[in-house]
Amino acid sequence: MNLETNIRKLAMTKHWQNVYVTSQKCSCIRMFENDFNYSGLQTRFLYWLSVYEMLYSELSTYEDDLLTLEVLDDEDRTDAYLIYRNKKQDFLWKQHRAEEKKSQLKAIEKRILKIQVKKLRLMSILGEKNKHGKFSR
Repeated sequence: MNLETNIRKLAMTKHWQNVYVTSQKCSCIRMFENDFNYSGLQTRFLYWLSVYEMLYSELSTYEDDLLTLEVLDDEDRTDAYLIYRNKKQDFLWKQHRAEEKKSQLKAIEKRILKIQVKKLRLMSILGEKNKHGKFSR
């Protein structure tokens, strides 16, 4: 087993997940002796703690049928799921942005239509245009 695998296995244990979640809620619980200037190993461990905490939270809410304990027990399947999840989120974000833009365009079209209606009313009040494009009084 390589170092990254060991870090991941440790980060997914109930003990370290509980310590991590509790330390997020209560500043009196420290993950490490140092509070800053984390080493590379500490940084990797915190990264995987947060990843597994997120995945366990999603698993408990049944958000995605593809996420199972069997997936989390297999590093390769977990990595594949994370790639899938990232692509899914990118797609949903792009879809949301497209819907926002569509909504903004509709709002702009409504404003333009209101301006055109006001312009037509103003033109009818001021009189008709003559053949040279000027208003007659």
